[in-house]
Amino acid sequence: METQHLSMECENFVLSFQKPGMGYDTCVQAYDNDQSVQLYAQSAETLAYRGPQYCADMVAGLIKYKDDALILDVAAGTGLVGAELRKRGFSQIHAHDGASNMLETCKRKGFYSHLIHCFIGEGKQLPASNNTYDAVTMSGGTCENHIPPFCQEEFVRVIKPGGYFVNAYRSTMVNIEYGQRWEAEARRLEMDNKWTFYGRLFFKKYNLFSDGFVDMYRVN
Repeated sequence: METQHLSMECENFVLSFQKPGMGYDTCVQAYDNDQSVQLYAQSAETLAYRGPQYCADMVAGLIKYKDDALILDVAAGTGLVGAELRKRGFSQIHAHDGASNMLETCKRKGFYSHLIHCFIGEGKQLPASNNTYDAVTMSGGTCENHIPPFCQEEFVRVIKPGGYFVNAYRSTMVNIEYGQRWEAEARRLEMDNKWTFYGRLFFKKYNLFSDGFVDMYRVN
């Protein structure tokens, strides 16, 4: 019973950053302190958060030449996707996050060769040239107050033609207004021939309380 209570506390902590109307700035401020970083890391472990593993598995299956591939991990958090990519043979990985304390954790772990601290959207671009990355990954960033749906076009810009966007998220996201806007933007980019939908993997237990999806898009 005590373990179940701790798991529910961790789930509520994670969901507290996804409250409608909270806003990006307030969300970043809530993340950007040592206590939140520690609780986030603890929550990922307690909840058996598997999104990063599935995300890295898909990238490893899509990209053949791992030593030469350059990957951008968006909303990297505490570096869980970077750790999984390293296990699968990738060595050139950049981390992006809006919270500086999260990036400090990524830096200490040593999985990333470059760190990017910025907001994406509202006219603000990633500090990267067009066609830079072989893949952009994201796990857990597709939610309210985190990565706006229209940022997907920015991912298209920085991914090389033939490269991939691989995105892991809770299956419940498709049922809320934010998730519907995300999918509408993804479809618009496909209709505009910016990228091609490559597939969606459903998997059980994104964490203890939710199943998940991994979406894959190939940039045209």
